[in-house]
Amino acid sequence: MNKILVIVGCIVLSGCSADLSTLQNGHLVSESYAKNMRTKCVFDINPNIEYQYLKPLKAAKGSYGSVSRVMPKFLNNADRVGANTVVNFQGSQRFGFWPWRIVRPVIYGTGVNWKGKSDLECKALGGRVYAVESNRRVYDITNYIGE
Repeated sequence: MNKILVIVGCIVLSGCSADLSTLQNGHLVSESYAKNMRTKCVFDINPNIEYQYLKPLKAAKGSYGSVSRVMPKFLNNADRVGANTVVNFQGSQRFGFWPWRIVRPVIYGTGVNWKGKSDLECKALGGRVYAVESNRRVYDITNYIGE
């Protein structure tokens, strides 16, 4: 019984935050190639910008995994509603009801249309810029903008 509690405790403690560090690194993408990808600006807060509210967004995985594995699905959901920016972003591990959903990654945010969106301004305001290559690949290019 104690071994089971230790194992469950390790699983819970290992995945309780939004770890986006396992996303594809932006330096793997050449600058010219990244310009051909669509980009999304993501803010953890509600920034002081003028935007049009579109829809609340949510993406999740049915079983244990990393938040970064759900990020492509989340950004594609933002595309479907026509959002070029996401505000109030939250990603974390959540407890599920069923035993196989002990801990699962869930991402929340609000899709908005920021008329004056630019990747440089997004970075300057404290947001993160993601380049979306496909339904399965997302690159964090925040640190490589403006170099």
